[in-house]
Amino acid sequence: MGFFFKSKELPRPASLAFTLDQAGHTYDDGHVGLAPTSLTITERRVAIIGLNGAGKSTLLGLVDGSLKATSGIVTISGGEERLDPSVKKDAKRIEDLVGKVRREEIPNNFYRAENISEAVSEALKKHKIAEGERHARIGNLFAHFDLAQVARAKASELDSEKRHLLAIAAALSFAPSTIVADEPSKGLDEIGTAHVARALFSYDKQVIFATHDTDMIRRSEYAIDRTLVLDDHRIVFDGTPNEAVTYYENLIRRKYEEMSSAETSAK
Repeated sequence: MGFFFKSKELPRPASLAFTLDQAGHTYDDGHVGLAPTSLTITERRVAIIGLNGAGKSTLLGLVDGSLKATSGIVTISGGEERLDPSVKKDAKRIEDLVGKVRREEIPNNFYRAENISEAVSEALKKHKIAEGERHARIGNLFAHFDLAQVARAKASELDSEKRHLLAIAAALSFAPSTIVADEPSKGLDEIGTAHVARALFSYDKQVIFATHDTDMIRRSEYAIDRTLVLDDHRIVFDGTPNEAVTYYENLIRRKYEEMSSAETSAK
């Protein structure tokens, strides 16, 4: 008589290493999103800054597996696992290990749910998370992200700050190893940005994020380990937050001066 054992879920690493080996992405229309880039990210807090169109979102897409490299290789590793986003089986595992946050965007079906607590619970139910565990996760996350008082509200009733917080909490509900966030505080005022940043960076999770808020990444309490500056679809600086912001501000100033000089010459 044979015995069959249910396979155990693989353990989730506390953090991940993301490696780009001359990896880049060109979109179907021929637009270059990111030139071939070699990079390894292992730190707990990594910020990415750059002007609009510099390649920030494309880099994040390659890191979190939502975009496939059109050149080079991307590897995501944790523990003894080495995953290739271009391999279907590995891509499914990456979805479990990497939580994605896109500004304040939440799944469309969240707006059809009776309330936001039920919306997150239904999403977890589809991933075979037991009811008791679902309630515990949602309770802990809603308490941390200041959503407990609006847990019974509909998604459409939330203000922008609460939608940003819900987007992060929903991504974390699957217990990923890492959060990859594209402008997690975009559009918020200074107070709203501070609320979102404090909640995100005080949660014990590896975070890789893009932002235009240079003041945020320089704040010591957020403990940003490393900052990448992108320009013209390439990484042009890689260093500490203060060094990176200085470089970025000089880059903007230089571009403005070049543009002003060109306009003057054209007259």
